[in-house]
Amino acid sequence: MITLRPRLAALAARVPQGARVADIGTDHARLPLWLLQRNVTQSVIAADIADGPLARARALADRVDLSDALVLVKSDGLKALSEDDIDTVVVAGMGGETIADILQTTPWSHGKHLLLQPMSRPERLLAYLHGAGLDVSEHCVEDNGRRYCIFECNRGNAQ
Repeated sequence: MITLRPRLAALAARVPQGARVADIGTDHARLPLWLLQRNVTQSVIAADIADGPLARARALADRVDLSDALVLVKSDGLKALSEDDIDTVVVAGMGGETIADILQTTPWSHGKHLLLQPMSRPERLLAYLHGAGLDVSEHCVEDNGRRYCIFECNRGNAQ
């Protein structure tokens, strides 16, 4: 059974039951696999720009017998994904400016439920989100002595 550290568990707790999720920059795919194991998601796409993380994700999916359920996609942000397949977008573990760039290059993402957890420069991400007219709620969690903030934007909450 997949377990999550508090940072990822806080993200998982905000994923709606039955969501169609894309985890961008998935790295090891722990979050998508956790969601699948607990039948939280209707479907989940684990996307990463690099082959190494996708190989690690595949290996972990194989170990927990979820290879058939996990969709792995090599993608630069959301560029290789279809907006029709996703209602919730998770982007975690990147800098705030990188997350903002991903959202800016994929305007359809603004109409999705966004769960964003920057590792650095959260002010850059917040400035982008507010500039795009999105209403943001903030949730923070402690993990291993560090404070992490999650920015959540729900569908249809543009100002």
